[in-house]
Amino acid sequence: MAAPVTTPETTTVGSCSGYEVQTDLPFRTLRGAGDGMPLTVLAADGPEPVGQLVGEWLPRTGNPFHGRLLRAGETYAFWTSDAGWFLIDPGDASITIEASKLPLTLTREVRMFGVPASIIATARGDISVHAAAVEIEGRAVLLAGPSRHGKTTLAAALAAAGHRVLSEDMSRCTDRGELLVYPGPAVMRLRPDVSEALRGANGSEVVTEGERDFVIADLGRRGDGKPVPLAAVLLLREASDRVELRPVPAVDAIRDLWALSFWLPTDVSRASVFERVTDLVARVPVLDLRRELRLASLPDVVRAVEQVAGAAGNGAGS
Repeated sequence: MAAPVTTPETTTVGSCSGYEVQTDLPFRTLRGAGDGMPLTVLAADGPEPVGQLVGEWLPRTGNPFHGRLLRAGETYAFWTSDAGWFLIDPGDASITIEASKLPLTLTREVRMFGVPASIIATARGDISVHAAAVEIEGRAVLLAGPSRHGKTTLAAALAAAGHRVLSEDMSRCTDRGELLVYPGPAVMRLRPDVSEALRGANGSEVVTEGERDFVIADLGRRGDGKPVPLAAVLLLREASDRVELRPVPAVDAIRDLWALSFWLPTDVSRASVFERVTDLVARVPVLDLRRELRLASLPDVVRAVEQVAGAAGNGAGS
């Protein structure tokens, strides 16, 4: 990939993950106006990027995703097996995708708001956590955990219960005197059986790509891109019998959230993100949410999450 070659005119087409997206590409999961920073998204082709390999995600059982992150000076190149290359310039707040990969698939769109967008957010002083986020009574709850821990399924169940899903995989948090969560792409990636069971109130369009159904929230459910106050963080755990919530000691919460946070491969970035994680743990409740990973148990889990949000809104646990 070379320097971007595109029409010089770009238009702000919506907001997502704390960005006002400026592009001429047809994004499908953006939200209404927010108050974030401009992000320019372009398309170009050229030779394969080169640079120092600073991160790699290898395929594993049940998850064929493969990714590589390269660094060249102050810029990055991120490749994924299902979306191709992204060039990221944190200084200019721009992302370039492969023009040869157009049209813009939902997979590529969602991937762009993962690692590429998180690189820019982290460089600007925010924190990106591997977590879904749901708005309940005007406050956000993070559902944090590694892949295949049921984040998106639980978020979809909360959507079916009438709550707005802010993000389904990577959540950007910022500090403006209080901790806030930016709404991400207005879409959820679900297994077909889960999609069939939960899609009723979740969206107006379902698009299948690969082994996942992309459930796109309709315009009336998306809302705008303005950040939502963070009420609590739930660390998703598997249990064998009942739903249980347990406060997490600060040292354990810091360890687990640090493992789920994105940081750039530098000592400065690691130290900065660790400080942000420590601050987050000191300011909002962090609880283990233990539950069975069965669709039948979801109503009880939804009620437990709603209770956490209500208690945090009333000042309990703060």
